[in-house]
Amino acid sequence: MMAEAGTPKTATSENTGHKGCGYFRKNLAAFLATALLTCTLMIPGVSLANDDPAMIQMQSVTGDPLATFTQEQLKQAFPMVDMITETPWTNGVKIHFRGPSLKDMVAKYKIGDKTNLEVAAFDNYIIKITMEEVSEFAPIVALERACSDDEKKNGTCPKGQDYIPLSLDDGGPFYIVWPLAKLPKPYVPARNSIWVWFATSVRPAD
Repeated sequence: MMAEAGTPKTATSENTGHKGCGYFRKNLAAFLATALLTCTLMIPGVSLANDDPAMIQMQSVTGDPLATFTQEQLKQAFPMVDMITETPWTNGVKIHFRGPSLKDMVAKYKIGDKTNLEVAAFDNYIIKITMEEVSEFAPIVALERACSDDEKKNGTCPKGQDYIPLSLDDGGPFYIVWPLAKLPKPYVPARNSIWVWFATSVRPAD
């Protein structure tokens, strides 16, 4: 599994600002399971608080919801982009992620007119990402990753299934992923904070 490669299960507040994944597995696993069963009844555009880890919300500059998505809804609303990349925590191991382009999401809701985007995560972690970074490096909001050979063999990924939704151990349900090889060398570790897991909202900011 991806977590065994070191993302983000072993990433800590010391190098990212996030709490460790074990914290969330302990406190959110039950809630997330319930939320994922009920959220399929929701549709984009419904006003929801952004404290639901099973949802990601696009917001206006004042924090008003413009659209709210589950993993499946986001998958249907935007083209899926493949990104095969290392992360700052995978020690050279590349992971095959898939998800919509953050730039496409920003463009659809016309929230790219500010200098920055403010991305919030469920652990009250908030980071500013510059629109210049988004335009130049084209991050994705990863929703799933490729199944490993072991997962195909043990049935975690059923026959014919090539991808699996990101779990809490993987940084999901919504993980802002960047092409590590294209980032300037000083970004690691100085800008590790832009790899946002448990992301719940995106809005423009000065």
